[in-house]
Amino acid sequence: MDALSFDAGTTLLDLVSFKWLMAGRGWWVDLPRMQRDEGYARICAQRGLESDHDLLRQRSAELLAELTLDRLRSSFQLSNAVHI
Repeated sequence: MDALSFDAGTTLLDLVSFKWLMAGRGWWVDLPRMQRDEGYARICAQRGLESDHDLLRQRSAELLAELTLDRLRSSFQLSNAVHI
């Protein structure tokens, strides 16, 4: 799978922060895998949404939103081709 291209709003610092918030709850996150495997990133973010920690839930929701936007951007392609 291609590397995920998180939006400019999601920085490496945001991802590392998410990783440590997850670690604080006892959930280990493989950051390099999270950056290249969309399915794994979604599973991590979903698990974070289940947390009782407000900041972790917020970061998880933001991450899921970025993943959704990235998927929409990659599936939507503009074309100048005209078919008659």
